[in-house]
Amino acid sequence: MAKTFRQHLAPLLLVLASTLLMLLVLEAAVRVARRGEGGGKEAGEILHYTEYDPILGWSKIPGARAVYRRREYTVEVAINRHGLRDPERGYETPAGTARILALGDSFIEGYTVPLAQTATQVLESSLTGAGCAAQVINGGTAGYSNDQELLFYETEGHRYAPRIVVLFFYYNDVVYNDRQEFFGAPKPVFEMGEGRLCVHRLPVREPSLPRTSEAAAEEEERSGSALVDWVRERLWYGAPAAHDLLARLGLWRPMPRVPTRLELRVYERRRVEAIEDAWAKTAAILGAADREARSRRAHLLVVHVPSRLEIDDRTWRLSRHLYGWDEAGWDRGRVAQRLKEIGAQAGIPFLDLTGALRRANEGGGERPYFTYDGHWSPAGHRVAAQEVQRFLAGQGWLEGCATPAVAGSPP
Repeated sequence: MAKTFRQHLAPLLLVLASTLLMLLVLEAAVRVARRGEGGGKEAGEILHYTEYDPILGWSKIPGARAVYRRREYTVEVAINRHGLRDPERGYETPAGTARILALGDSFIEGYTVPLAQTATQVLESSLTGAGCAAQVINGGTAGYSNDQELLFYETEGHRYAPRIVVLFFYYNDVVYNDRQEFFGAPKPVFEMGEGRLCVHRLPVREPSLPRTSEAAAEEEERSGSALVDWVRERLWYGAPAAHDLLARLGLWRPMPRVPTRLELRVYERRRVEAIEDAWAKTAAILGAADREARSRRAHLLVVHVPSRLEIDDRTWRLSRHLYGWDEAGWDRGRVAQRLKEIGAQAGIPFLDLTGALRRANEGGGERPYFTYDGHWSPAGHRVAAQEVQRFLAGQGWLEGCATPAVAGSPP
């Protein structure tokens, strides 16, 4: 009997030893892979290249520089002499050159990628390669909402004499168009009355506290094992239910239940008065931007920049799990639909990037959004540039420019 036990024990010990060896090899492999990741965290980098602005709330400092060192990228942001993250160029338009002004927030400022890989620079390079003498001015500033973008165009952006103004819209613009503060930073806000907009108070009050940033939903958690952390992170983003099932076994903490911030309620199907008021002001601001562009003989294009949850099914599942949303009460396509309706009513051309970014996300190559950051990767910037160029060519706004080819699309 003892001999029989030893006969069964030997294969069992071999399996256990093999399993342990495999786990050790995986642990070592994950540790080696993670050495290539940046170890930086958010460190208020924006404070190194922005300053108080009495009209806009904050603006970029000419000649300033800052380096973002994050887990997924290390990027230097350099500001030119006119206060833009853009190549050095003057206000005077070179002869025979068409200028495009891009307005937007951090997606357009593009601090997650080198300057050459930003949507504006990719678009400029592509237009030049297609035979267009064109310059694409990067007027994006992190944290701006549409009211600040309109004021920037009126006070500074128009000096570049753009023929086309492209306003990139992100979901949180809706609520912040109706607020006087963005995470501790005072900002301008428009009042609506007698059929027109006027700025509530100028100059904008100076900040009394340091500017902060939106907190991430995920809490930093480290187990001491790179392999365990790797598994936890992938379940967090890809299978929240499985993550919490293993949490009940004590491997890690379960996911928190996060209160839904007001700006996220733009995806809610139920009518929310504060959101409706913010949408009304948003429509008025976009209408004012269109009139301002027309008065300067320019075209306005509004481009919807979807949040990652709008194009990525895993992120949508994670958001529903974290916030407790049900499918019937929440619609991730709601922002794009409302924008489309505003554009149709006001006669403002509208481009929705959701479909193109979703196809890129599902294409098996580089994903268009970073996993932990949530902004565009270089692939996302390329997709945005391609879609904008295709739209402009279709509208006939840039004579002599070819429509770019996109892998997998029909000729």
